[in-house]
Amino acid sequence: MSWRMVFVFCLLSLLPPQAVAQEARPAGKSVLLLIPEDTALPAMATLVASLRSSLWEAQDGPITLDVESLDLGWARGPAYTQALHTWYLAKYRERRPDALIAFRSDAIQLALQLRRELWPDIPMVVLSEDERLWEQQPRPEQVAGLWLHYDMRATAELALRLLPGTRRLALVSGSSPWERTQQERMVRELQPLLARRGLEFIDLSNLPLAELLERARTLPDDTTVLTFTFMTDPSGKPFVGREIARMLLSASNRPCFALHETVLGLGFVGGALVSYEAVGQQLGMLTSRVLRGEQEEFLAPLKPAPVDTLKVDARALRRWGIPRDRVPPGVQLAFDEPTLWERYRWWVLGALTISGLQALVAGGLVVERRRRMRAQAELLERQRLEKLAEMEARRTLDQLAHVSRVAALGELTASLAHELNQPLAAILSNAQAARRLLNATPAELDEVREALEDIISDDKRAGEVIHRMRALLKRGEPRQELHSLNDLVREVARLMANDMHLRGATLQLALAPSLPTIQGDGIQLQQVVLNLLINAMDAMTDVPAGQRQLRVHTASPGPGQVELSVQDSGGGIEQSRLALIFEPFYSTKEQGLGMGLSISRSIVEAHGGRLQAENLPGQGALLRCVLPAALTESPP
Repeated sequence: MSWRMVFVFCLLSLLPPQAVAQEARPAGKSVLLLIPEDTALPAMATLVASLRSSLWEAQDGPITLDVESLDLGWARGPAYTQALHTWYLAKYRERRPDALIAFRSDAIQLALQLRRELWPDIPMVVLSEDERLWEQQPRPEQVAGLWLHYDMRATAELALRLLPGTRRLALVSGSSPWERTQQERMVRELQPLLARRGLEFIDLSNLPLAELLERARTLPDDTTVLTFTFMTDPSGKPFVGREIARMLLSASNRPCFALHETVLGLGFVGGALVSYEAVGQQLGMLTSRVLRGEQEEFLAPLKPAPVDTLKVDARALRRWGIPRDRVPPGVQLAFDEPTLWERYRWWVLGALTISGLQALVAGGLVVERRRRMRAQAELLERQRLEKLAEMEARRTLDQLAHVSRVAALGELTASLAHELNQPLAAILSNAQAARRLLNATPAELDEVREALEDIISDDKRAGEVIHRMRALLKRGEPRQELHSLNDLVREVARLMANDMHLRGATLQLALAPSLPTIQGDGIQLQQVVLNLLINAMDAMTDVPAGQRQLRVHTASPGPGQVELSVQDSGGGIEQSRLALIFEPFYSTKEQGLGMGLSISRSIVEAHGGRLQAENLPGQGALLRCVLPAALTESPP
């Protein structure tokens, strides 16, 4: 006698009579549900919850659902069945339900026996996995039922569609009487498919757990595993089906298919899965119609319950490398959770796009920076070359200016010779006179002293002429110094005084007092004045002697400016040639180089000024030179 039967008898003996024979419940209909397994199992728990919800939705008033778990998968034998029968007779003798529901053929047999003895007139609703349940015995009255089909053939066909290389089908099932009965039925259903496809059948049912797991590890590569339930092994040891499923999936080297929706998600690929939620709904709707007194047609065979659905696990497909395009149309895809790429694809693409744009911007900035650096380097190189060219131009200008000064002084040779001859002749005369005075008796020392002083004065005058000539002839680097424009004009005027006298020209100086100083190279500025005066005297060659008037004027035409103007009394400059006189190598003189005015303009512009020419009707030509005044700090 099993421990469960002993427990039932002990409990019956300890219960008082009022606990066994309970009073009838208050108003409201009640339904008694007999299920074959423990309600803690996921399938049974789902069925009960769905049935209760369906009854409450279909009934107008309150309804009570009492659930009794028979544990038929864990216990067996007539003694246990008799103990259950005795227990429920005692428990429900005074407690009459309005309807009786039984699920699975082994539970249905016990429910029919209880109804015959306790409530022969109440309706009964059954859900049997055996569609020909009533063909084995006379069909009882007031029984409505549905057929719960565990469709192993549809599951096998789905497996072959997903795994077309399958050459062997293995079937896993437990060892309880109910499981063996179902295994035999499923093998009969599979026989036509096995024969048509030429498949080998591997029977993994009715094996000890250790042997089952070991064989699952070493299955051939072309094998597909079909599973049903595993409640007990051949020794009668009970197991929890969900835990056995986990162990099998962990051990099996081949894809496994199932028939129960409650195990989908553990690792099974899929199958024609029975939804126990749908089972509860079907039972609830049928029971509600029976409770309302509606006539239900008792069919033999039973009407199939639409509670199974072809469904596959998307994660298992990925695990076994099964392409999605093999999934037949209409098959549901469960756990089709997007991959990390599918889930974050747009985020990743957006991030990549932004990163790409940032990279493009960064690349553009780098290219732009390099372009700017290259442009800056080219600019620096160009500036360096321009500076070198400018320095070379200045050196060339200095050389040309020096040549021009030499040429100008060459034109003044006669005047300079006369300028030197006068003091030299005076020195000679005074020296001879001093010698005579010293030879006289007595010597006239006072006269000698005066003669010597004249010699010193004439020597200084000759030295100044030579100094001015050397200054103009000297070649050196330009020096930026402060100068008085009036002093520069006077120096040049003294140098050219004798030449003007020889040419019969009269020089008029109109120098403005208190002119601002100018900054620049004194030699170059004197050369400008010299060139302007020589050019003016050359312009008066055709004017009769005595009428050659040369006027030099200085002024301050505006704040920060100093002006020098040189006006001659010649015939002026033709209007067509007015713009050409400053061009290099342009000259109206047969012996001229045409560089004097060009060099003068370059010197003036190098000092930040301007040089221009204009005609004065009936008065000759006027050359005007405007220079910036030197910037001097204001006194505190």
